[in-house]
Amino acid sequence: MLVFTAFADTAVYLYDKLKDWARIELGINVAIVTGGAVENKTTFGKNDFNQILINFSPYSKQRAKMKSMPQSEEIDLLIATDCISEGQNLQDCDYLINYDIHWNPVRVIQRFGRIDRIGSINPAVQLVNFWPTQDLDKYITLKTRVEARMALVDLAATADDNLLNTEEIEDLIVDDLKYRDRQLKRLREEVLDLEDFSESVTLTDFTLDDFRAELSRYIEANRNLLNDAQLGLYAVVPTDPSYPMIRPGVIFCLKQMGETEGTETVNPLQPHFLVYIQDDGVVRFSFTHPKQILEIFRALCAGKPGPYEDLCFLFNEQTANGSDMTTYNHLLDKAIRSIESTFRKRTAAKLIEGRSAVLPDRRRQVTEQTDFELITWLVIR
Repeated sequence: MLVFTAFADTAVYLYDKLKDWARIELGINVAIVTGGAVENKTTFGKNDFNQILINFSPYSKQRAKMKSMPQSEEIDLLIATDCISEGQNLQDCDYLINYDIHWNPVRVIQRFGRIDRIGSINPAVQLVNFWPTQDLDKYITLKTRVEARMALVDLAATADDNLLNTEEIEDLIVDDLKYRDRQLKRLREEVLDLEDFSESVTLTDFTLDDFRAELSRYIEANRNLLNDAQLGLYAVVPTDPSYPMIRPGVIFCLKQMGETEGTETVNPLQPHFLVYIQDDGVVRFSFTHPKQILEIFRALCAGKPGPYEDLCFLFNEQTANGSDMTTYNHLLDKAIRSIESTFRKRTAAKLIEGRSAVLPDRRRQVTEQTDFELITWLVIR
């Protein structure tokens, strides 16, 4: 079980109250991580941030290969702040509690993303939320008014009003805040797939070092082949029963044309965008989830030396040997509209991040008129 709280003091309180009871009554180990070395504690192993996470999720962290680590026990209850809400693989865990719900549903997704991941050994994972008040509408109304006013004041205080006019600023702020408010209400009242909330997600899990290393090795071994390759190349692969979340659809890799400098705060992969869209038009992962899309790419393609000839034959039959691409043009249009919408929401989110927020140049932002170049695409069948 993983328990998240926004405040280190709350995490320390919970740990102090639960550790003896959990050890004596339940016979399990407990740990706390808050980002500060002083407040990283555990009843098993060293009070070290990384070692605590390894002992909490030994399978996903491959503890068995670490001979210096204790192998006899593990940590079953971890209390943490948002210091681990990004960039950690903890999918041994199957039960997550938000002891205090975060005002931004995006943070809820980031937290749940620690355990709801490809490679989980659990048939199901569960999320439990503690809500701060029964009258959520009053809380939301007050929060929206305060945040909108602060965002306008902060931007006006920069004396740099040539990025957006006042009406556009207000529209962006109101759209983003209303969107988050609807998310909070739905999260409280419905049982939802958290990917429904992915449009305004900040880039989580942007730890792509392993993919970069693989890419570097491949480039060195196939430099001439890549130099001669044309843009728009594609492949057709089957779904994998081991990954029920992967459904038939297309992964598009697109490149934004023109000048894009300064937009890295919205999309660190700039000028490239990855989008995984299903056949039904649902964008499963937008460009805010590059690691998840690359993991799907790896799961379906790594180690496959040749084409799936039966699928290629079927694809040619369905598209009249590539002359009728209506279905894929439709999916591509939807993917591009999703990029524009998500880019807009993430730009709006920048307005309420604080006084240090910097908006990208309007001329370099993604809009309906932005041109994209199709780099490659993967058809999943």
